Amino acid sequence: MKHLKTVIILLCIVALAAGSVTCVLHKQVPLPEKREALIEPVPKANELREYEEVNGIGDSRFFIQSPKEQALKTVPVSQFGAGFDNEDNTEALNSAFAYCKENPGTRLVFDKGVYRISGALLLENITDALIDGSGATILYDYGSSVFTLRHCECVEVCGLTFEWNWDKIPLSAMARAVDVEGEKNTLDFIFDNPDFAREDMLYAVSQCDPETKTYGAKGTYIESYDGQNPDVIKEVTKISDDTIRVVHNGAWSHFGGNSYILRSTAYGGSLIDVYEQCRDITLDSLNLYGGTGMGVIVGERTSHFILRNIFIGPDPEKADIHLTSLDADAVHISDSDGCFLVENCDFSRQGDDDININSGIGLIHTVNGRTVTFEADGSMNVDPGDTVRFRDKRFNLTDITAVAETCGSTEDGLREVTFSEDLPGSIGEGCFLFNRDNTGGNYVIRNNYFHEHRARSLLLQTSDGLVENNVFYKTTHNAIKIVMDINGVWHEGTGADNIIVRNNKFVECSVIGTEVIEVGTKLLEKSNHSYAFTNIRIENNEFRDICGNLMVVNNVNNFVFRNNTVTLGNAFRNDVGKGRSYFLSDCINVEISGNEFTDASPLSLVHIARSNNPAVWLRVNTAILRGKDGAK
Repeated sequence: MKHLKTVIILLCIVALAAGSVTCVLHKQVPLPEKREALIEPVPKANELREYEEVNGIGDSRFFIQSPKEQALKTVPVSQFGAGFDNEDNTEALNSAFAYCKENPGTRLVFDKGVYRISGALLLENITDALIDGSGATILYDYGSSVFTLRHCECVEVCGLTFEWNWDKIPLSAMARAVDVEGEKNTLDFIFDNPDFAREDMLYAVSQCDPETKTYGAKGTYIESYDGQNPDVIKEVTKISDDTIRVVHNGAWSHFGGNSYILRSTAYGGSLIDVYEQCRDITLDSLNLYGGTGMGVIVGERTSHFILRNIFIGPDPEKADIHLTSLDADAVHISDSDGCFLVENCDFSRQGDDDININSGIGLIHTVNGRTVTFEADGSMNVDPGDTVRFRDKRFNLTDITAVAETCGSTEDGLREVTFSEDLPGSIGEGCFLFNRDNTGGNYVIRNNYFHEHRARSLLLQTSDGLVENNVFYKTTHNAIKIVMDINGVWHEGTGADNIIVRNNKFVECSVIGTEVIEVGTKLLEKSNHSYAFTNIRIENNEFRDICGNLMVVNNVNNFVFRNNTVTLGNAFRNDVGKGRSYFLSDCINVEISGNEFTDASPLSLVHIARSNNPAVWLRVNTAILRGKDGAK
């Protein structure tokens, strides 16, 4: 009877939609043209280098070079005064890196042990060098960029552990919030570990799973950032060895009775930066056990790099008390020249995303002849001689290009570019611009483990990406998000074409109830009406134990969801929309086929793809009624 009712409702809606679809079908949008695959030539022979071929999406290939260990001269860091007994090895290690700059073909070797530093380490203008940590640990409490590569070519860094000094500044702690009886707007935070019961542990407050002590409470989400804001917190007092008392303005009135991860900071710098046109960089077998900001930032036209065998998480020997790793993204790749590989990594317990891949975009404020002012964040780079492309007010890509002549900023904080020629009248306020020369495409993300962190696993905002054979487990938010996002603080994503997500496992993802996969645009928190994304394929994946929606998809021309296995499971409470997919109004050419819902009946609401685009709705759901699970 239940299935019969569903069929009747569906048929009625089909009949009602039939009239609407007639006027939609004559406006069919064609499939996007197939992109030309990148085929790089084999690198020229070099006695100091070897290379690795990476096969990406389609028939693409690119090559990443690394130093040939057997051809290098070995030099110990102890030769420059670095050692375990030093209170500070910053100067000695920087001297060793300066030696590498002057002597291409160096293998710089650490002895295994702990090297304390108090400042930044800089590798600049180094060529053909291997920085071999040999299992050494760098202990630091320095909050800004710790280990920076600039203008380097063919450099590998391997075998190092970077560990935050928790004895000086604890990064996080778990505490239970209890309403204080008889005291309005007053909470007691009772800490699991009294050593971390400090009044400065309220910068970020995130609800967590009390059993696993990891980010994400099932089906619920309570969080506050920058709690030191005096408008929220009125008073903080330590009232016992394990308890701090907080008087607030009422914003935290619903916090009581839950467990939280409290943090002393967030976005406080980065651990490893790879900047300023580095090329052929390999980071291999590194442990990043903690930091006040991001783990690895790659940008400023860096290209051809490998992140391999990188562990980001608490020190396994201290994971019962060090509950978090980094305070922001594990890896942030912005405005690179692309061609990179991320494989065999393990990322967890950080305060933001696993991997955010984007290119900066600008929102135009004024156009005066050849000069444009626009808003953008610091990640967008435009230099004289660069070619800039434009999107119209609806974010549709135009054929208009312009060459930058001068670049700068205005007194009110906007960016400014003057081009070699006047711009056409169609480019004006509300349009978008981006640098055509560094859009960050051509990448492979494979065989990684992304789990138990605060935010999303992958933000994919550039083209020509292959994501395969990864495991996603207990992400707080989306496992995969393909987005263009402009919110006044960050300006990320120029639109993406040609992304394949295949042969991955998604288990208990989006535990707070958001969709496992999200595709769409966000312009000041609103979607626009463009096809910003094209040729997106989700194939041969396994989805298991779903909390909320399986997918919410918008702004795509040619979206394929094919040959996937979906098991709703019992890890979360049942809900009428659990596992459902939504396709919003700006989708076209959608294919859903060959998927298996192992524990949902063929005519359940889970199988029905909801959409406010009648053409998409009819194509998908009439095929479901015919028992074909979807059609284009």
